[in-house]
This record gives sequence, C-alpha cells and structure tokens, in this order.
Amino acid sequence: MVKSIPQQYQVADFIEWNDKKQLTLNPDFQRRSVWTPDGKSYLIDTILHGFPMPTVYLRTSIDPRTQRSIRDIVDGQQRLKAILDFAKGKLKLNKRAKDYAGLEYSALDEDAQEAFLSYAISVEQLLNATDEDVLETFSRLNSYTVPLNPQELRNARFRGDFKWKVREMALELRDFWTRYQVLSTRDRLRMVDDELTAEMFGVILEGVRAGGKPGIDRLYEAYDPNFPQQQADRTKERVGDTIDFICGEFDEEMRGDYWSRPTQTLILFAAVAHALAGIPTGDIEDMPKGSCLSEIHLDSARANLAVLADAVTQPDPPERFVEFIRASAASTQRIKSRRIRFALVWQALTGEV
Repeated sequence: MVKSIPQQYQVADFIEWNDKKQLTLNPDFQRRSVWTPDGKSYLIDTILHGFPMPTVYLRTSIDPRTQRSIRDIVDGQQRLKAILDFAKGKLKLNKRAKDYAGLEYSALDEDAQEAFLSYAISVEQLLNATDEDVLETFSRLNSYTVPLNPQELRNARFRGDFKWKVREMALELRDFWTRYQVLSTRDRLRMVDDELTAEMFGVILEGVRAGGKPGIDRLYEAYDPNFPQQQADRTKERVGDTIDFICGEFDEEMRGDYWSRPTQTLILFAAVAHALAGIPTGDIEDMPKGSCLSEIHLDSARANLAVLADAVTQPDPPERFVEFIRASAASTQRIKSRRIRFALVWQALTGEV
C-alpha cells in the first residue's frame, strides 16, 4: 500500500535539495511537451505574486545505508526546472511576467527575492513507492478529474501571443461578464470567458463566421503561431472599445435576459463593432457599409433591440420576426443562424424593425 503524505515546502528547500543532489528528475515520468519561455515566465510571475500553483508529486526514498532521503520528482518536473533555472540565473523573465519582465533573479529587489524563496509549494510525498505504485496513484487521481472542456484544452495546447492576448482581454472584461450576468463564476472557472473573447477577436479580425469548436480551434491555429504585437494590441483595443460602447449606450438592454446570452451578446458585439469601425465581410452575404455611427439614432436602436428581445418571448410573435426567433433557438454557432441574426440586429441599429 502506498503511503502518501501531504506537506508544504518552500522554494528554498528545493534549491537546497538540488544543490545537495537529493532531488532528481525521473525521465520515465517526464511529459513530452517542454515549456516555452512564456510558460516559465508566467509561472515565476505566479510565484512572485503569491498565487497558488498545482501540487507537486515526489517519490521519497530513504536509503538506510546513507541515512539520506532522495526525492524523485514524478509530477511537476517542468515547474520545478523553471524554478531552479530562475534561482540559478539561467532564466530571464519575458513579457508574460509583466512587472518583472526582463529581470533575472539577481535583479529582483530583496523583498521579491525573499517572496520567491519563501513561496510554499504543496507537495504529495509517495514514500518508497514503486513505478507501478506511482502509475496506480495517477490512474486513481485521473478517475476523479473532470474532463477538460474545449477551451481548457486550447489553453493547454496553444502557447503563443493570441492565447495570451485573449486571456488578458477576458480578465479585463470581468466587470462586463458579471454586471450583465453574461457568464457565471463557474463559466469563468472553466475558461468560457476566454472562448467568448476569442470569438470577439475573430469578429474584429475576420468578420462573422461559423463558431463552435471547429471555428474557435481554427482561430487559434491561424493566429497563435504568429500574432504581431501591433495587430494584437489593435485587436484588443477594438474589442475593448466595442464593449465600452455597448455598456455605455445599451446598458438597460444588456440587463435583460436576451442580449446578455453569450450567443446574442456576440452578434450584438459584431453589429456594434461594424458600426464603430467596420469589420471584414467574413461569411456575411451582402455585408452592409460599416463605420456609420454618425448615421445611427441611438434612441431608436435601443427601442429596436427591446422589440427584438420581447418578440422572442411572445407565444405568437409577428411574422417578420419568426425567422429571427428560429435562428436564435437553433444551433447559434452555425453561419446560417449568425447571418440571419446579424442582419436583423444590424437593421435594429440602423433602421426600424
């Protein structure tokens, strides 16, 4: 039977064990993926700001002959390697560390160095466990784990600037998600805010296209390997400007049940973004002329959005809204649904419905 002991050790303890050659990486348990500089810098930033990181698993073996303990890292090797590299001056933090970007350990002030060295890492010690014991342990742990959703898988798979810029924007929109109840706390814990933000980025970059898992995967595959800084900053700025406009001009409409639904929020976002500065044609047929904010009567637009939201709840809605209502209730990720809804929301902003 495996004996497991939960404990906490400071970063300084791991550095000491490594210096004394009492800490070893076990290549048999090494995962294939190697962390990028972004991942390493983000981890060190996490430590310096005192946020928690996942538990590290050690197999601790006691040698009666030498009366010494050997700690074999079986899970958490990439994290500990990044920590040890930073402590030894082998890692310079990049922009993912924000406040600490460009710094090595020696360049930190004394308070930051102390915070780094005293940071407590949660550890599960598997005492004198065999390889089979370790495999059985992780098999049991994984049997209780909630499977990753598509966005969590993307977060693990992609490591480029698109992913990080989306994450940054999603965090900045926390008040928007909460104020209008677009997303719940549980949604945000499962990174649904990143997923919706990525679609907003897609609207700015490519216009309205089909969504769902294939559509969002395609966005990450297209932009994550190469998302130039200027393009990334401009896209993020336009997303922020569009959301600010919606909050400022359509606050009452967003507080209702309909426009705060993520699928409808996205279409309203697309129409407003097109009105503000234009978006690409995407898969919208007969795309209307954008950048026309000066031609929009906002009081009429508010009334029109209210009419559309009300029509969805009516047991016998007017005939002119039936197609829109069907598109709102059908698979809202398909381009057919999005074309129909975008057309009528655009009409609501610029004319009469």
